[in-house]
Amino acid sequence: MSEEQHQYYLNLINLLLTCTQGQEIEILQANPDLHDTNLVRTILTAASNLIKQKDFNSANRLMNIAGVRLGVYLHSSGIYKRAESDKLFNQGTQQFQGSQFDSALKLWKQAMAIDWVIGDRQREGGCLNSIGQAYYSQGEYKKAISCLEQAVSIAKNIGYREGEAQSSNWLGSAYGSLGYYQKAIQYHQAALKFYQDIGDCKQQGDVCNNLGNAYRYLGEYSLARRYNLQALIIAKKSKDDKLKTSSFANLGLTLGSIGKRKKSIKYHEQCLKIARKIKDEYLEATALGNLGGVYQSLGKYQTAIEYQQQDLAIAIKIKDRKLESNALDSIGTIYSKCGEHKKAIDYILRSLNISRQIEDRQGQSSSLVNLGTIYQDLRQLQESFKCFESSLTIKKEIGDVLGEAICLGNLGDFYFLNHQYQEAIKYYEQDLKIVEEIGSRQGEVNAFCSLGAAYYALGDIHLSLDYSRKALVIAEKDESLFGLGTCLHNIGSAHFLQGMIEEARDILYRAVCAWESLRADLRDAEKISIFEGHSISYLLLQEVLVALNRQEEALEVAERGRTRAFVELLIKRKVQPGINLNQIPWPSSQKIREIAHCQNYTIVEYSIVDSGNKLLIWLILPNGIIQLFQKDLKSLQKQNISLSSLVTQARDFLNIAETKQNESILTSTQPSFANRDRYPYLQQLYQLLIEPIKHLLPTKPEVSIVIVPQSILFLVPFSALQNSEGEFLIERYTTLTIPSIQVLELTHKRSTQVSETFREALVVGNPKMPTIPLTEPPVELRDLPWAKTEANAIAPLLNTQAITGSGATKAYITQQMSQARLIHLATHGLLDDIRQLGIPGAVALAPSDEDNGFLTAGEIYDLELNAELVVLSACSTGQGKITGDGVVGLSRCLIAAGVKSVIVSLWSVGDLSTALMMVKFYQIFQQGVAAAIALNEAQRWLLGINKTELAVWVKTNEQFFDATLKMSLGRRLNQLDDSAKPFENPRHWAAFFAIGQ
Repeated sequence: MSEEQHQYYLNLINLLLTCTQGQEIEILQANPDLHDTNLVRTILTAASNLIKQKDFNSANRLMNIAGVRLGVYLHSSGIYKRAESDKLFNQGTQQFQGSQFDSALKLWKQAMAIDWVIGDRQREGGCLNSIGQAYYSQGEYKKAISCLEQAVSIAKNIGYREGEAQSSNWLGSAYGSLGYYQKAIQYHQAALKFYQDIGDCKQQGDVCNNLGNAYRYLGEYSLARRYNLQALIIAKKSKDDKLKTSSFANLGLTLGSIGKRKKSIKYHEQCLKIARKIKDEYLEATALGNLGGVYQSLGKYQTAIEYQQQDLAIAIKIKDRKLESNALDSIGTIYSKCGEHKKAIDYILRSLNISRQIEDRQGQSSSLVNLGTIYQDLRQLQESFKCFESSLTIKKEIGDVLGEAICLGNLGDFYFLNHQYQEAIKYYEQDLKIVEEIGSRQGEVNAFCSLGAAYYALGDIHLSLDYSRKALVIAEKDESLFGLGTCLHNIGSAHFLQGMIEEARDILYRAVCAWESLRADLRDAEKISIFEGHSISYLLLQEVLVALNRQEEALEVAERGRTRAFVELLIKRKVQPGINLNQIPWPSSQKIREIAHCQNYTIVEYSIVDSGNKLLIWLILPNGIIQLFQKDLKSLQKQNISLSSLVTQARDFLNIAETKQNESILTSTQPSFANRDRYPYLQQLYQLLIEPIKHLLPTKPEVSIVIVPQSILFLVPFSALQNSEGEFLIERYTTLTIPSIQVLELTHKRSTQVSETFREALVVGNPKMPTIPLTEPPVELRDLPWAKTEANAIAPLLNTQAITGSGATKAYITQQMSQARLIHLATHGLLDDIRQLGIPGAVALAPSDEDNGFLTAGEIYDLELNAELVVLSACSTGQGKITGDGVVGLSRCLIAAGVKSVIVSLWSVGDLSTALMMVKFYQIFQQGVAAAIALNEAQRWLLGINKTELAVWVKTNEQFFDATLKMSLGRRLNQLDDSAKPFENPRHWAAFFAIGQ
């Protein structure tokens, strides 16, 4: 066909598209000389182009003309049947692009039937290829493979190499989705060779990206990255923007898989930029979803939700149901991590409903797993089990063998966690059988380890060892650090139970080394997660060393197993910048002695071992003596309690469980605590934690006791522990808390010099309260009028003015914090991870147009502070998340940011008692007394002062208190006897404790 003739056809097509509906026959009759097969082909080509441009109305109009109107003239020949087939095929393509997979399948199958009748094998193979893609999109991978293999067979038989390559590439993707990654790679490589032979750059790039995906799923990230980069090079050379976006996206996914998330974000942002430039909304939505995924992995859930919501909006706009379903599922998953379970379930159910409508089986399975996980978190175990079981059924039906194995493992874990070990073993054995068949070596390691753990729980040590050793062989060969650590821990546990203590020690040291090797390239929050998940190895090793009478070595391991991520950060940022973190030494027992001696501290370090049944207490005296005391906690079982529940009961007894402000405890309804024998839980904790070592504790109050807690002991109000005579620990000793002895040394090393340009003090009280993000309905924090009173009382003592109300914005206060020597924040402190950074806690400040007002622990972490002291006079600021890396919260982040000492609270304290104690604290602190000592003295004063003495003191210091406070205090004191001690209850003073120097 000549160019001139081709132009005639195009002109005719233009007339047909622009004419009034119904005039088509008249136009065709006016041009009889153009009625031939070339016209039909030109019309169908134009229709295909219109579909690509998403002009579906015009495409349909042309296909109707080709299939019906021209049929009047061409019905007698095979042209009509081909035209009908093309029409059906293009309509199927249109349905496919709108995620209407079932409709697309019907249309493509009709087209294929016509092609079979007229004997057009090439077109038949093309239909099979498309049908395979539709099944692939529905997650029906077995059906997809069947169709694609037929397409490959036809293409081979007729020598149509391009069709063979196309179907081989899709076959690789289908096999990869089923977990057959090696087979996937074989098909992709075959397709790549053909495209390299014919020099088709675009297709080479697409296949390289698919190869990169397969290698990424195999965990071979260097190969994955190589193919992703190869695809990107091809895209840049050919100036193919769509290939560029997919290459950037896959590079981002690969880098995200190895923890390089900042680089991953850059690639996804480049992908997004190009997608918007070429106005491809599908690619734009995909890039937004990928960015949401990276921010989710970083724990920045607010940002992640914003990206996923944009992804969702585009998916709805372009009517891509599969994309919409994926976005809904992702948003639901994020909300579940924020604790918004109701909202999470709503989003995931919407996703599941769409997946069912479009028959996306893989999508259904994914949503069911996510729902099951949420129900498990909510302890709705039956609902959780149903979801997991339904997901397993789908995996079996669609032939996703790797997914089936993972589901079986999850169900095994379900039974294991419910102590149904025999049932767990049944599922683990099925999991093992599958992963052995498909050659998933990591799957084998996981299954062997799970079986080893289950048999260990049943007491069958020989079988446990057998499975753990099988896992170890694979993990060592594959250099899988995670698998290695798990196997070695399980073997060490079994040896210890067998009485092979020396062997257990050697194996457990190897396990510890494996966990520590996992730190490379991880951010701090991830390092914490690793040590939290595997701190059990350090605890078991301590038990083993104590059994070998290597007590000081056990203390070294106790130090080695806590706050390692924190230690690395302190050294890197504040002590020795630029140091290789692998060269940081563990503190030896001799070094620990030196720390206690140089700082004249008596150090008490606790470890809870033997699954909570034994307490190890190390006492390190300034003279270099190190002694270990062991306390059997099994006696608590006779009372049907644990150490953890005892701590909870002690706190509840002090009315800590409920937040009660404005000193309602001073009213006549508050029970009297004049008889100190009324604190039985505090006395019981004293017997466990202090009594074994009290004979060696210092008698001089100037010698401070440094307490190094572990786990639940971080929530113990040590200053309020009470001996049998009714005396509180604070009345005899000065205490401070530290996450580890090594942290104590590092904070002591810091320079205390403060630039003369720094302001002396920053005092904030009762800022305009913000609304907690990601809550439904929105929760606005309540006003704290007494916090303003507290700030106004303290500010004159520190020669400054308090910043309150709307003036205390996050932006302004953050700027001032970097210049202050002393910082006092009287506001709400939240324990929750406001932005889910893996570091919980936030201080409430006034919101502005630029931010929500919450200064999160993660943001404090990034500040450069030089303050000697920060006081967080707020609700529950000291708790944070209790992990193997110490209390991960506001206090930890402040010390990491450069603060020498921090005073925080373990629970919400009444504003009135806090205001009084803080004024007294600063009066003592200004005399040059160390913060910890000044705090202890102020606490002793508050617990011991009676009504008469307090009235005199307030009168003497009335310049610090406004009329409202004095009136309120006077009104409440009038209800008490003159000798009554209004603040003797430890709830008023024991919450505050000092961390650091």
